[in-house]
Amino acid sequence: MEVSKRILFYRISDDSILMINTLTGAMDIITSQIYHSLLEYNPSGYIQIDEVTLNRLKKRGYLIDKASEVKLLQTIDAMYAKAEKRLSFVICPTYSCNLRCTYCFEGGLTHDNRLYMDSKDVVRVFAAIDKLRQVYNKRKSSVDLFGGEPMLPRNKGFVSELLREARGRSLPVSIVTNGIHIEQFTGLLSAYKDQIKLVQITLDGPKDVHDKRRKFANNKGTFGKVCSSISTLLELQIKVVVRVNVDLQNVDSIDQLFNHMVTSGWVGNPYFTCDLSPVQDHALKGTYKFILPEDMLIERIFESLKRIPDSSNVLQLNMFRTLRHIKSVLSNSRSVQPLLYYCEANNLENMVFGPDGYIYACTECMGNEELAIGKFRPRLKMHDEAVKMWDGRSILTVNKCRECDIALLCGGGCAYSALTVNGDINEPVCNRTRETIFAYLDYVRDDLIKKTYA
Repeated sequence: MEVSKRILFYRISDDSILMINTLTGAMDIITSQIYHSLLEYNPSGYIQIDEVTLNRLKKRGYLIDKASEVKLLQTIDAMYAKAEKRLSFVICPTYSCNLRCTYCFEGGLTHDNRLYMDSKDVVRVFAAIDKLRQVYNKRKSSVDLFGGEPMLPRNKGFVSELLREARGRSLPVSIVTNGIHIEQFTGLLSAYKDQIKLVQITLDGPKDVHDKRRKFANNKGTFGKVCSSISTLLELQIKVVVRVNVDLQNVDSIDQLFNHMVTSGWVGNPYFTCDLSPVQDHALKGTYKFILPEDMLIERIFESLKRIPDSSNVLQLNMFRTLRHIKSVLSNSRSVQPLLYYCEANNLENMVFGPDGYIYACTECMGNEELAIGKFRPRLKMHDEAVKMWDGRSILTVNKCRECDIALLCGGGCAYSALTVNGDINEPVCNRTRETIFAYLDYVRDDLIKKTYA
C-alpha cells in the first residue's frame, strides 16, 4: 500500500489538518503528527501511527494500492452509468435579445433579428423530441425555454404552443428569461403554472449596479422592470430562481442586493430562491475586463456574506460546481458524489435546439453549426461522430485528468473551453479548482476548528 495521490491537505490550525480524499469522497481531520507520518510513509518501514488509526486510514482510502484505486475508479464509473440521467431539451425560439448585457457570452449573436421559430418549428422540435426520448428512453426528460430572449412579445404564440405540447407529454418546463416582458405573459403563465417548474431571471445588484450591466440598446437600465417581474411571478406562485452573475463589477454589492430582496418581501417566500453564479469566459477571449478567477471571486463573495450573516440559506453557491462535494460533506447535507464530468454537456444531458435548425450539446455552441451534434429541420438527423465526441467525456477519457489529484472535484473542466481554446475536447483547460477549494475552506475555517474540538 501507499499514500493515495488523490489527497488534498488543508491546514486548519497548528495541530490539525483537513484531509480530503478526492477518490473516495472521504474528509477527515488529522493531527500534524499523523500528517507528517503520512508524508514520510514507507510501507516497508516503521510508521508512527497506531494500528487503529492505520486501519481507519486504509478503510477510508488514504492508504491504498494501485489495483484498488483502479477498481474504485471503475466502481465510480459504473455508479454513474447506473445513475438516473436526465435529458433537457433546451429550446431557443430566437437568438435575438432586447438587452445588451455587458458580459453576454452570446455576443453579437443576439443582435440577429432574422431567426425565429414558428408554428411549423414547434411540430419539428417535438417530433425530434419524441424520437430522442425513444432513443434515450431511460432518461427523465424536461424542456428548458432559452434564448436569446425567449419571452419576446412576438414569441408569445410559439411559447403558447410549446407549453401545450409539453403538457401533452407531461414534460416540466423551465424558463430562462431577462424578465422584461413577463407582464405580457402572465395569463399564459397562469394557465400553465402546473407545468412550469421554474422561471430564472437575472438580477445583478442594486439599481445603480444592475443598470450598468443589464440594459437596453439605448443604455436605459432594467432594474425596475426586472424587480416588478419577479414580484409578479411570486404573486402567481410560480417558482422564481434569481440568478446573480457575479464578477469584479458587482461582487462587493451582494449585501446591498440581499437587503433589497428582504425589503421586497422575496426572502422567506417559499417560491423564491437565489443562485450566485460566476461570470466566465470559457473561450478565453479576454474581451470582458471584470472577470475574476473563481478562487478570487469566492474570497470577495464571502467578504460580502460576512456582512449579511442571515443570507447563507438564501444566496446559494450551486453554480460553483467544484465546491459541491465539499460543501455537501461539511454541511452534512445529501452527499454529492465526486465528479466524473464537469457539466451536463459531457454526458449529453442537454440538447439545445436553435432557431437555425441545428441541435447543440451546449448553449455556448449555439449559432456555430460546426459545433452542432445534429439538426431537426426539416427532420431529425444526428451527427454520430459529434454525439460520440461529447457523450461520455469524463476524467477517465482525458489523459491529463486521469491521474490528477483534483480531477474528481473539477470533472475535467469545461468541454466547450477545451474545444475552442485547444481545438481538442480531450485537451483540458484547467480552472483553478485547487485554489477555489482552498478559498472556500479559508472561509469555513472557524467551523472546521469547532469540528476539530467537538
